[in-house]
Amino acid sequence: MSDPLSRTKLSAVERNFRSRIAQLSSGQWFLRGTLSERSGTCGKANCRCARGELHKSLYLVQSQAGKLRQICVPKAWQQRVRQAVNDYRLMQKLIEEVSELEWKRLQEKKR
Repeated sequence: MSDPLSRTKLSAVERNFRSRIAQLSSGQWFLRGTLSERSGTCGKANCRCARGELHKSLYLVQSQAGKLRQICVPKAWQQRVRQAVNDYRLMQKLIEEVSELEWKRLQEKKR
C-alpha cells in the first residue's frame, strides 16, 4: 500500500470523491461541532425579552478531551460558522467513502 497513488487506477467514483476532498480542503473553513440555537433573557427590565420575546443566540458546542466546550457565535459570523460545520461533516463523509473503497481494494488483494 506504499505505492504512489495513480489516478488512472482509481474508479470514476473514487476520483470524484478525492477531487471533492481536494476542492473542500483548499480554501475552506472547517469546524467540528454541533450548532445549538438558544433563547434567553438579558435581564433588562424594559427589554422585549422581559415580555416574552426572547433573544436568540447560536452556540457552537464541541467535545474536547472528554469535556464539552461551547462558544457563542456572533451574528456576523453565523453563516460562515454554519458553512464551516457543514463542510467539516461533508469532508468527513467523503473521507469515509474513500476509506471504504480502500478497504474493499485491500480485501480484493487478499484473495
